[in-house]
Amino acid sequence: MNQTKFLLLSLLFIVKFTISCETHDQRDTMSKQFEAYFKSHNDHETEKTLSFLSDDFVLHFTEYDFKIDKGGLVDVLGWDKGVNGKVSYEKLTTKGDSITGLFTEQNDFLKLVGIEELKATITYKFDISGMITKQTYTPLPDQPSFQDKMQAGIEWAKTNRPQELSEIYPKNQMQYNEEMGKRWVILLKEWKTATQLEKD
Repeated sequence: MNQTKFLLLSLLFIVKFTISCETHDQRDTMSKQFEAYFKSHNDHETEKTLSFLSDDFVLHFTEYDFKIDKGGLVDVLGWDKGVNGKVSYEKLTTKGDSITGLFTEQNDFLKLVGIEELKATITYKFDISGMITKQTYTPLPDQPSFQDKMQAGIEWAKTNRPQELSEIYPKNQMQYNEEMGKRWVILLKEWKTATQLEKD
C-alpha cells in the first residue's frame, strides 16, 4: 500500500514538474517571439513582421468590431511606415497563451493634426509554436479622435489642394497604406506651414 502510494505521489510530481517546465518554456518562447516581432514592427520591416504571424492571424479592433486578416495587415504596416509610426509598451502581463500590455502609439500624422499619442490595451495570442494568431486592440477611454482633429486641415485642402485631397481622401474615406501615409504627412505639413504664415 505504502509502495503504491509512493509511486502515485512520484508520478504526480513528475506530471506537475513536466507541466511546469512546458509552461515556463512556452512563456519564454512567447516572450522572445513578442520582442522580436515588436522590434521588426517598429523598424518597419514588413516581411519580417509578417513572419511572426500565423496564416490565420486576425487583428481585431474591438471599438468597431472590425477585423483584418494577415493579408490586409500589409497595408496597415505600410501606413505605419509612411507616417513614421513608433509604438512603446508598458505593464506587460503573460497569462496562458497570451501577452497583454498598455501600448502608446506616436506618428507624424497624429502630431500634425494635434494629437501627441494614442493609448490602447493590446493582447497578443500565440499558438503552441510561438506564432501570433490574434491581436486584439482596445483603445483606452476618452482617446482623442483624429477624424475630428484633421477637419481644419481638410477644409484648408479643399481650397488649396483640392486635387490632392480628392486622391488621398476619396468620398471622405481614409486609405491606409504606405503611399497614402506619406502623402497625408506632406499635405498636413503644407497646411501647418500655410496657417503659420497666415498667423505671422
